[in-house]
Amino acid sequence: MNKFYKYLILSLFFTTLPITAQIISNGHGFSQQAEYSSSDLLFFYTNISTASLSATPPSGGSNITYTWEAYESNSWNEISTSNNPDFLNITDGGAYRLTVKDNGSPLGQYVCWTFQPEILEITIDTVYSNCNHLQLNAETSTKALLYSNPSSGETYSVNYPIDYTWTSDPASDPAETSGQKPLMDAPAEVTTYTVVASAFNGTHTLEAAYDFTDPIAVIADFSYNVMDRENENELPGNDKYTNLTGDFTGSAQVVVLINDSSKGFNKSYTVDFELLQDDGEEKPSEDGLIEIIFDKVGTYAMTVTVKNDISGCSDFVTLGDIKIEEIELQAPNVFTPDGDGINDEFRAVYRSVKDFKMVIFNRWGRKVFQTTNPGEGWDGKIAGKDAAEGVYFYVITATGYNKGEHRELEDALHLFRGN
Repeated sequence: MNKFYKYLILSLFFTTLPITAQIISNGHGFSQQAEYSSSDLLFFYTNISTASLSATPPSGGSNITYTWEAYESNSWNEISTSNNPDFLNITDGGAYRLTVKDNGSPLGQYVCWTFQPEILEITIDTVYSNCNHLQLNAETSTKALLYSNPSSGETYSVNYPIDYTWTSDPASDPAETSGQKPLMDAPAEVTTYTVVASAFNGTHTLEAAYDFTDPIAVIADFSYNVMDRENENELPGNDKYTNLTGDFTGSAQVVVLINDSSKGFNKSYTVDFELLQDDGEEKPSEDGLIEIIFDKVGTYAMTVTVKNDISGCSDFVTLGDIKIEEIELQAPNVFTPDGDGINDEFRAVYRSVKDFKMVIFNRWGRKVFQTTNPGEGWDGKIAGKDAAEGVYFYVITATGYNKGEHRELEDALHLFRGN
């Protein structure tokens, strides 16, 4: 091998690695560079009394010493020199210089500043409030954090990076909002807003509350119940009648009761209908917000609006389509009143019936039962005693709620007891 390259390789192998050091901190929540030098650091602490400084030991070296100095009265005053890189006695707003030497030869010099920031006060006020939005503003006052360039004496002020997190009681959606001036949905009830201001990545936080006592918005929240006549022979069969918000298909009259869970003050209500499918009949009748009666054939979209009569703010909910079906009338030709709970009464099956009459005769034309209630049936008794098995005859007439709706049934009826 060429001697030149041989000596070069040996020289590179035994050359000392670069010697570097750096100030590090224990217990700080945030750090940033000084404005006058990117190598000097600012450390921020939640509790500076429990914090400490140290240095990363440089690579290489045989007798490393660390000299710590404090910056006081525009000059550096030595505090300690030792082989231990740790320094414990730091103070709020203090500047410290570290000089690192190896056998008395300087390896590097580093400067840092230490602070315990504090948000002193938060004030909250309303920027504006309307029917849809509320904007609040949080202003903070903070403890001044000052440092200077040790070489020139020029003074700098630390700008606080502050994050704001808002919550409310009652809770809003979303549950949290951020920003100094958040734009939020307008509340419809007295609401307490709480903001947490956080400085230097949570190094110091402060909380404040604000009561918004004059809400002008309203929030519509409605559902409806349908009166259940509990007639098993009435079509169509529905299994839910309360707290409805979706579609409902029913037999006239459908009596709707509005459930009001709306929020707001000075409330008044209106109910509007849109006939999606109809035969030309008028809209349903309504009695304020409490009761609405649907009796005409058609499909109705029902919109309920709530309004704050003082502010004029309003909101609405469109509830599910309510479909009213036309008249229907059917009757069986046999029943078995034997007490087994199955087909024990003779009843007409009906839908959307306004006027009803059912008369039952025996084979000699004697009337044995009569009712004008479509939900009522004949239990197979005459004057409280079991009627004889055999053939009977019925006449059923019914009229509906719409013009021209009339149905009439006449036929034989067979009574069997089976026991």
